[in-house]
Amino acid sequence: MRMLLVISLALLTACSTAPNVEITPVNITPVTEIKSEPFDPSEVLELADSHFSDENYSAALKEYSRLLTFDAANMSAKLGAGESLLAMGKYENAAQLFWVSNFDGINEIDQERLEIGQILSGLHTHKYERPETAIHDGFLIRPNDARLWNAKGRLHDSQSQWMESLFSYVTALDIGQWRSGTINNMGMSLLLQGRYQEARKKFDQAVRLSPDTEIYDNNRRMTHILLGDYPKALDNIQDDQASDIFNDAGYVAMQSGRAGLAQIFFSKALEISPVHHAKAQANLAHLIKEQSP
Repeated sequence: MRMLLVISLALLTACSTAPNVEITPVNITPVTEIKSEPFDPSEVLELADSHFSDENYSAALKEYSRLLTFDAANMSAKLGAGESLLAMGKYENAAQLFWVSNFDGINEIDQERLEIGQILSGLHTHKYERPETAIHDGFLIRPNDARLWNAKGRLHDSQSQWMESLFSYVTALDIGQWRSGTINNMGMSLLLQGRYQEARKKFDQAVRLSPDTEIYDNNRRMTHILLGDYPKALDNIQDDQASDIFNDAGYVAMQSGRAGLAQIFFSKALEISPVHHAKAQANLAHLIKEQSP
C-alpha cells in the first residue's frame, strides 16, 4: 500500500510541474437528427386530388401511385389513378385498371366513379358495339359529367356531325370540369374538319392549361405536320413520340379523305420506328386494302 501511494504522489507531482500546453478549442456543431417524415395517407390523397383538380394529371398519378404502394386496396387512390390515366390519354392502362382490378367492398359513391370509368375507358378501347348506348347509360348515372359530354362530342365527330359535337363540347365547358381535355377535343374536331390553324390554337390553349399532359403537345405537333412544318413538329422529341405523331396525322388525313397524304404519314411513322409502331402498320394495311379495286 505504501508503494502505491508513493507512485501516485510522484505522478501528481510530475503533472503539477509540467509546462502549460495551449489546447486549440474545437467548435463542435450539434448534429441534427434526421427523422423520416411519417407517411400520412390522407395528406397524400389530398395532394393527389389537388393536382387532379389543377389538371396536373401526371403529378396526380404519381401521388395516387405512391399511395397505392402503401395501401393497394385504397379505393380513392385506385379510382383517382384510373381517372388520371384517362385524362392523360393512357386508355389501355385505364381500361386495365377499371375493368380488371379488384373493387370488392366499394361504396355507393365510388361505385358511380367506377362505372363511369369503365364506360369512358371502354369507349376508348372499343369495348362497346353501340357506343351511344354506353354514353346514354353514363348520363343516367352522372348527367353533368363533362367527360361524358366529351365522349358524346367525339361520337358526333366520328359521324361528321360538327354542330352537334360543338354543342357537346360547349356544354362540357359550361359544366367546368376537365377544361383542358374539352379544349383539346375541340381542337381535334377542327382538325378533322381540315381547319388546321384554328385547331392549333386550341391545342396551344390546352397545353397552357395542362403543360405536362403529353397528348395535348402531341396533337399540337400533329397539326404542324399537317401544315407541312416538320421541323417545328419534331423539335426536341424522341423517335417513338415522333412515330406516334405521324401515325396520328395519318389517321386524321385518312378520316378527312386524304388517302395519299395518309399513306405518306403512315409510311413515315414506320420509317422512324418500325418496331414500335404496329398501329401505323395496321393503318397502312387498312388504307391499302380500302384503295384496292
